[in-house]
Amino acid sequence: MRELENWVNNPIDRYGCLNLYASIILAAGLSRRFPGNKLLYEWWDKPIIYHTVKNVIDSGVDIIVVVTGYMSREISNVLRPLNDRVVIVYNERYVEGMSSSVKTGVEKLLEEGLKIKALFITPGDCAWIPSIVYDLMMMYFNEYNPLILIASHHGRAGHPILFHSVLIDELLQVSEETMGLKSIVSKYKHYVRYYEVFHPGVILDLDDYSDLNRVKYTVMK
Repeated sequence: MRELENWVNNPIDRYGCLNLYASIILAAGLSRRFPGNKLLYEWWDKPIIYHTVKNVIDSGVDIIVVVTGYMSREISNVLRPLNDRVVIVYNERYVEGMSSSVKTGVEKLLEEGLKIKALFITPGDCAWIPSIVYDLMMMYFNEYNPLILIASHHGRAGHPILFHSVLIDELLQVSEETMGLKSIVSKYKHYVRYYEVFHPGVILDLDDYSDLNRVKYTVMK
């Protein structure tokens, strides 16, 4: 742990000059609990995944990797008109669960040879996170250099989660058997910081159709 702590406090690491922020958006899931693909459900005349990605585009995040799987063609068609900062990558192992998509996204970033300072990970159904949340979290990260930074609302942890680049190797090892990203957050719980925001969008997502009422009530009130 001491070695990792020293590494976090070092302005240079083996992945580069630590000058870029990346975002991995997970858009490969099977949506088993939602009628149809929830990412293609239209909210304000646009699919959920469009809003999720557009909110990141409108922030200062440098590179955005969207990991697709189930209904990849349809999701790619939705995102094609968006900014060229968006890279779409297909996860052939998407049926294995979210962890495989995390690894696919990280592998793509490494393949591109990008010099990553930190990377956000956001599920594709988190369409209500304001762009400014990403910007504020990056500002906090620049000042305090935490290992893991998680957005929260009224003390409840949500999304996005921002991981320091020193955790890239661990992100490449996540699996559903070890609870995916939760295992990393739990392992380094003493190094986790929470960024409290006023907007409830950081704790909103869609698991099943009934969640739409919760979202509508929360967003509109």
